[in-house]
Amino acid sequence: MSLEKILTTSTTDVPSTTPVTTSTTDVPSTTPVTTSTTDVPSTTPGPLYPFGAGDTVSSRSDDGSSPPIILEQPFVYFGKPYQQIYVNHNGHLTFNGAFASYKPYRFPAFSSRDLIAPFWTDLDNRWNGTISYRQYSSGSVLQQATQDINQYFLNLGFSVNWVFVATWDKVAYYNNFGTLT
Repeated sequence: MSLEKILTTSTTDVPSTTPVTTSTTDVPSTTPVTTSTTDVPSTTPGPLYPFGAGDTVSSRSDDGSSPPIILEQPFVYFGKPYQQIYVNHNGHLTFNGAFASYKPYRFPAFSSRDLIAPFWTDLDNRWNGTISYRQYSSGSVLQQATQDINQYFLNLGFSVNWVFVATWDKVAYYNNFGTLT
């Protein structure tokens, strides 16, 4: 099992996040790598967003993070617009800098760190799994995200114009390389 985090923006600047589970194959990497640029859907069943082909793969490290990812559009989170994001290897996203913490704490925290935590735990991708991310500003992913959000928020008239997908796929827990998320 793995975890995928979707960030979206709309023409009404209403942020939304939708966690879903996904799977893919392991892709070893020591630096971020873009695999291709085509809008290729994943082959996993269910209401999932595409991942794999076209994603940037994060480096392999314990308690690591992606480099700062410049967002194609500002992402407004609790009223604050962000221009960049970090995909942290321990299952969370941050905006102001990488964050290595593997011990979750209760929200709201007593800090200025804005955090989105779909699966905050002690992960280690040095041996197993892939942590990847990708942005979409056109194509079928925007249509799918619009439909998904409007399905649960009736009469909102939400229209997605940007999607950020982060995926933690088959990443092992720290010091337990045979156990996958």
